[in-house]
Amino acid sequence: MVSKREPGEERVRAIRLILAFVITVAVTSVLAVAASSQFVMAGLRGLGAEIGGGEMARVMVHDVAGMAPLYSMFVAAALLLGFLLTGFLWPRVKLPRPLSYAIGGGAAIAAMLLIMGAVLGIMMVAGARTPLGFAAQCAVGAVGGLIFAALSRRAASRAIG
Repeated sequence: MVSKREPGEERVRAIRLILAFVITVAVTSVLAVAASSQFVMAGLRGLGAEIGGGEMARVMVHDVAGMAPLYSMFVAAALLLGFLLTGFLWPRVKLPRPLSYAIGGGAAIAAMLLIMGAVLGIMMVAGARTPLGFAAQCAVGAVGGLIFAALSRRAASRAIG
């Protein structure tokens, strides 16, 4: 049975989904850049550079301020495609919604990084050049999926009911 909706209900639902997505992209981008920054500094420390905690924090804040705005455009495109695909597949795969979006977010970031590397000939996200750094970026994408699943839950449940 399809329930009747109030005239403005669809618009409110759409605004909630957009807001959930924007928040997800912002948080995911900041976490991804922060993780990348830490992996780059760990690589430098591995080469013998002495980097103190204060310097690590300063570099991370600098990286987030400089890289997150641009990186967020790529993250937004990847997560949009990943979440659309997840939304299509979720009812068919019978996994819990948060797990489905976590998988979708992680896979979307993995695909984005791999496509960027293939097109540009180099992994543009320096912190993702090692297997562990790449995995960290994917894990941040999974966290983004969990955030989106939580923030969009109310709008999604209204769409179903």
